[in-house]
Amino acid sequence: MYKKLERIICHIILSVLFCTFLFSQQRQSPQGHPSFEPLFLPEDVLENPADLKASLSADEVFRLALLFSECQPDSAEGVACIKKFREIKDRVSGAEFMDLSLEDRGRAVLKYLFTDYLTTYDFDQTRINVALSTGVYNCVSSALLYMAAAKAAGLDVRGQKTTEHAFCSVYIPGSNANGSKKNQLVKIDVETTNPYGFNPGSRESVENEDKIKGYYVVPKKYYANRQEVSDRIFAGLIAGNICSYCIEQKDYQKAIPLGAARFEMVRLEQSRSPAEVRRDFDVLASNYVNTDVEDAVIFSGYVDWYTAFIDRWGMTDFLQKNIDNALYNLLVLCLEEKNYEFASDSFEKNKKYITQKQYSTSQEILADIFFDTGLAGLSAEGQVEVINQTLALSQNNSEAFQKRGKLYLENAWLQILNDFMNRKDYSGGLKKSDQALLQLPKSAKIKTSRMHFYNNCIAIIHNNFAEKANSRKFDDAKKILDEGLLQFPEDKTLKKDKIDLQKIMNRQ
Repeated sequence: MYKKLERIICHIILSVLFCTFLFSQQRQSPQGHPSFEPLFLPEDVLENPADLKASLSADEVFRLALLFSECQPDSAEGVACIKKFREIKDRVSGAEFMDLSLEDRGRAVLKYLFTDYLTTYDFDQTRINVALSTGVYNCVSSALLYMAAAKAAGLDVRGQKTTEHAFCSVYIPGSNANGSKKNQLVKIDVETTNPYGFNPGSRESVENEDKIKGYYVVPKKYYANRQEVSDRIFAGLIAGNICSYCIEQKDYQKAIPLGAARFEMVRLEQSRSPAEVRRDFDVLASNYVNTDVEDAVIFSGYVDWYTAFIDRWGMTDFLQKNIDNALYNLLVLCLEEKNYEFASDSFEKNKKYITQKQYSTSQEILADIFFDTGLAGLSAEGQVEVINQTLALSQNNSEAFQKRGKLYLENAWLQILNDFMNRKDYSGGLKKSDQALLQLPKSAKIKTSRMHFYNNCIAIIHNNFAEKANSRKFDDAKKILDEGLLQFPEDKTLKKDKIDLQKIMNRQ
């Protein structure tokens, strides 16, 4: 079946033998990262690579399917497959087939392939070389084999794909026999996983039953949202499936050059399909960069590879989202390692690739790394001094840096104020709170601390006053209030205490 690439965030580097015949030279990325150059180019396979509207010949379809199957044409298996396909061509282009009507010829080609070559359905067996060598096939490998054979038989055959499936259609001229106009093409679907799949739903006799071992019945739902695609797109379904399997195996060394070849083959086509292929290609690269490496320096190599991929193939919305995430993850690793210098260098190198939103977020993380690193081991008072000096420097005047720096400044002040609270030095804490608010006038936490200090100071004055007043030591009580009001002249509690004291003293 045709499998769409799924996003699996993980990676592993595996070695792979590259094809040496008709394959373009691979450009290996630094540190053993996958090449993102195409495994082969259109001009390596096609006679007229610039003609995007032309249907491919039988040989071109077969060679392209072979290359997308990762089979070297000059390997022992490749040579054997080419020989078998030559036999197929000779048979279907001979008089036995060519004397048939176009419709009967299309049906005969399908039954011939099942009689002599295709034997066993396997959902995952997408390679055309394996289908020819072993007889094991799925919808993609059988459809490409049928397309190549039908073209060799002189038929107008085109690829059809859905989200879950791939099959073919044969176009024949209209006639009275098939109930259509003479100049009108009639489309006949061909379900290539079934020897009786030519024009599904029609009645036909069973032939060569002893040679046909079995076949697959495709669920009806797999035919939803069908789309006719070019021969290049259709052949690339093999590579799409292989790349999907490679993701499951975390084999990006193999998948990315193959995905590049698939995209390069179709990128200039004027249809919606190239965008779908590009998305699959971007998924490969993005899965690779979203690795589980826990070392900032090593992970930076993946980010460098990803930005080189973007330089080579251009930015897309999908890549944009993932480069933002990749740089964020790199800076988080630097934060864990308290490596400000490397984080700063990495940000400067990659900032041109990220969005403005991620730029601001990165500035905040850089500030976190800077302060986490620079404040380590300092007392709270020492932190306040260093932070204020740092925020005053012109190079640190960005909104994001200032925002994070003030959070660290607030935290340092709260440590200082908490120490005063623990020592129950409410008066000293109140003065420190006022100093902190000069630097952080909008800090709700420091304002709350100041309120606690203030309330405790007033409570102490009030309790001392009440104790003297209850002991009828009115002069001492008045002195306590006068001193308190000198320090807190607008406090309502102390003002009321003084009024109450005056009333008591007037009654004496």
